[in-house]
Amino acid sequence: MNATGRINDLIEITERLEILLTRENKALSERNAKEATSYLDEKNNLSRIYESRIKGIMDNPAALADVDPELRQKLRELGEKVNLMIRENAQLLKITIEANRRVVEMVAEAVKSQQPGPGIYSAKGTSDKADVHSAPRNLALSLDRSL
Repeated sequence: MNATGRINDLIEITERLEILLTRENKALSERNAKEATSYLDEKNNLSRIYESRIKGIMDNPAALADVDPELRQKLRELGEKVNLMIRENAQLLKITIEANRRVVEMVAEAVKSQQPGPGIYSAKGTSDKADVHSAPRNLALSLDRSL
């Protein structure tokens, strides 16, 4: 494939990645995790293809001299736009992950606080309702062996 063909191919991949990132970022902004995760496989595939095509162009920048300047400009503009969208996507994902982590911690704390501890008696044999979550460290035991 000649340089112009590679650039056209990269423009098409970049446009597909732009559309996908737009959808995923919108889903993340709207807190629609199900929709956002539906784009993961395609995003990973397109990202790998995009990265390998860019690397191929960067390895031989002299080949770009034969490409129409308008195509190069279009690719440059698309690349800048997609790079901004990738940064936005990373930020949205970071926020979503942190929010989910906090929800899980809150649920775990709520579950912990709802589990009753063992009933304990004071040294005088009365029920100690002040602390029902843990037994005292100096708990005395006695056994009735009369049976």
